Amino acid sequence: MNKIIVYGEDIKIENKNGIEVSIGEASKFLNVQSVKIKILEDTDIVIDASEVEIKLDFYINVLEGVKANIYEYKHDGEYKFQYKYYLEDNSYLNIEKINDGKKIKEMTVINLNGENAKVQFNLKTISKYEEKYNFLVYHNAKNTVSNIVNNGVNILDGTLEFNVSGFVSNGITGCDVNQKARIINLTGNNCVIKPNLFIDENDVIANHSALIGTFSTDEIFYLMSRGISKKESENLLTKGFLLKGITYYKDTLKEIINRYWR
Repeated sequence: MNKIIVYGEDIKIENKNGIEVSIGEASKFLNVQSVKIKILEDTDIVIDASEVEIKLDFYINVLEGVKANIYEYKHDGEYKFQYKYYLEDNSYLNIEKINDGKKIKEMTVINLNGENAKVQFNLKTISKYEEKYNFLVYHNAKNTVSNIVNNGVNILDGTLEFNVSGFVSNGITGCDVNQKARIINLTGNNCVIKPNLFIDENDVIANHSALIGTFSTDEIFYLMSRGISKKESENLLTKGFLLKGITYYKDTLKEIINRYWR
């Protein structure tokens, strides 16, 4: 298991099994630091970020035929992160992210450059302040697959925005482009989902779904009718909503939910 720890302005690498990592110096003017990761063989990577004081750019290249998992956890800080992923032929990348920070702004660019490349992306966040996520997913080769799932619960002073765009050019056949986004908004604050599909090829499967709302009153009533308080009901429903698709940080996410819905 490889681990990258970002704390304050420090970046620490624990283990380098099947990967090459280089860290660029922060710009004096923009205070942007870069982490470049080349994934050479099947492996897992954990990214743990807390109290970050710099802007950070990740460049992640998955080589041909490689299968990798990236598990990321951001907490206790304000974040401006940019991610650029590059997937070669027959590669597979599973990304699981949970966020429990303050202000978060992310730009994620996924380049499916090789045939049969596949990405599975799961983001779970509890937004308490301002959070905005932008995604650009480029299917640059035939028979590529993208599954982008964004789930968030908006509480306290939170605002939450998901902007997701998928691109397939003419002649790039056999692609599967999927977007799913849902926000449970427990405030009167503004939340936004903007799903976009830019498809110039007929031989493509493309789907998107976007939903903003609260938990069903029927669900809350059903649980409360069985002696469960409203707070406990929201706890159970939030776990059912956010835990799906999360493996490595599942217990951590349960603890976070318990903290806000005691």
